[in-house]
Amino acid sequence: MKNTHVMEKTIKLLRGHYYGNIILLAVIFLFSIFSMIPLFADRQAISATLERYAIMITIIAIPASLKFFVDRLKKSACPVDIPTASNKYKNISFIRLYTISTVALMNIFLFNISRNMNFFWFTVVLFIVFLFCKPSYAELEGLTKLPEGQGLTEEEGLVVPKQKERESGEMEEQLLEEIQNNPEPIEYNYPENEQVDGK
Repeated sequence: MKNTHVMEKTIKLLRGHYYGNIILLAVIFLFSIFSMIPLFADRQAISATLERYAIMITIIAIPASLKFFVDRLKKSACPVDIPTASNKYKNISFIRLYTISTVALMNIFLFNISRNMNFFWFTVVLFIVFLFCKPSYAELEGLTKLPEGQGLTEEEGLVVPKQKERESGEMEEQLLEEIQNNPEPIEYNYPENEQVDGK
């Protein structure tokens, strides 16, 4: 129960950051669309170099942040105890979420001051990318399990290996090797070898 509570608390925290971040960015984006931010009411041209670098950063950041998250999940040593898994999942989720959020905020800011539609559409794409960043209980739970599906103890949250099956398998292999290396002679009783009474 305690370990389950830790995982639920982690997912609840991550979802709070996730939805709060999207709502805040959406509000700023809507204010930018309707020119409701007084600091950037006047349209200003930006250089082609700045636009090129901003687009390049956006194109690189989207797949890089998603791939970073997936790679860190795959390369994580499984299984781990639930507190360690929760901290690890929390850290990589924050990195993914706030990397995309920073890039989205940059595009909103550049759209606000320049009214360049490239930044508008990149912002829309980034909001779609957020759909793939929702915290998942299954992903967190996967860090605490072996791929073979061996169970967890309720108190420790650690995988219990099937040592008895492993030891019995090793003993069978050793027995087969001994039989192959030291074959015992087999005696056959043929009729000619039997002694007949009276002879």
